[in-house]
Amino acid sequence: MPGRLKASLLGGLAAILIGLLLVGCGSGDDSGTDPADGLDQAQSPQSLADAPAATGDPVLPDLSGAAGERLRREVARADRQKMDPEVFAKVGDSNTEWPQNIYGLGCREVGYGSKQDLKAVVERYSKVRFPSLTGLDGCLPINSLTRRSAAAVSGVWTKWLMTPTEDLYKTEIGPPTDECEPDQTPLDCEIALIKPRWALIMSGTNDALLGRPLGDTYRGLLEQMVDRVRELGPVPVLSTLPPMAVPSHDGQPGEQRVEEANQIISQVAAERQVPLINLHRALTAEGMVEHGLASDGLHLGVYGGEGQPDIMRGSAMLTIPALHYGANRRNLIWLQVLGRLDAAVAR
Repeated sequence: MPGRLKASLLGGLAAILIGLLLVGCGSGDDSGTDPADGLDQAQSPQSLADAPAATGDPVLPDLSGAAGERLRREVARADRQKMDPEVFAKVGDSNTEWPQNIYGLGCREVGYGSKQDLKAVVERYSKVRFPSLTGLDGCLPINSLTRRSAAAVSGVWTKWLMTPTEDLYKTEIGPPTDECEPDQTPLDCEIALIKPRWALIMSGTNDALLGRPLGDTYRGLLEQMVDRVRELGPVPVLSTLPPMAVPSHDGQPGEQRVEEANQIISQVAAERQVPLINLHRALTAEGMVEHGLASDGLHLGVYGGEGQPDIMRGSAMLTIPALHYGANRRNLIWLQVLGRLDAAVAR
């Protein structure tokens, strides 16, 4: 095991013990100072001293000035293409599809703690419902938060998301539902079904894990995805990938592959002028349990643990103890980003 990763995991074990004490006490107290809170601003170098250096981008996108003007032009284009201003789409893999990710915000009671301002964001993106579309079992009603996206599927890589449904059998991962036409890609299908203003994209973990090409190949796929989303109507928003504490299938350190992918994501976001969420930076901040990862070293950890009876309830907690866990921190950040996007458009 690499020395840096070993030290990280040992530190994470100590953090887990603290987290378990908090869970065991049933603490929902949101008082005091959260060492992993305040991530609207870039973290100081000291707070990231023991974390992998993926990119220097802030956690939340800066939508002021020229960036805000560009965003408003993009939204005007999306409006002309009849995208729904109260709908967003999820694009990605198991770290978006699995039930600890986002869903509980739309079908469980949210523990906002000091984040009461985000209640309006949850209400906004719960309004538009898709009763004829697919959601997760036990998670109703179906809305942007609870929708089981055709473009967020466990085990898939970036090219898969842009492969026609009729050809997916060649990849050994078939379409997640029967909602898509044969000539539609999962990406095209999801956008056609729900007409989202925003498309939140976090794709590349399996490109890194499975040893698929990165470099110019991955860059080209991301550029193609951004361009296609815009062509179909929505405004794309990119996210860096979470850390990875397991080796890739070709034997390389997984975190090294993630760092390479995240540098590419950052560059594509800058070159294509796309809002960027730096999730990796948030999850490697001081105080995060296991750098935001579950015990498998690959998926996002959740407050209360992966084996709890109602994982969506655990994921819907945004209190200080909960935000030391990766899925909860990610859920907070996506709500914050949606709120920022909406506020920037309203200016």
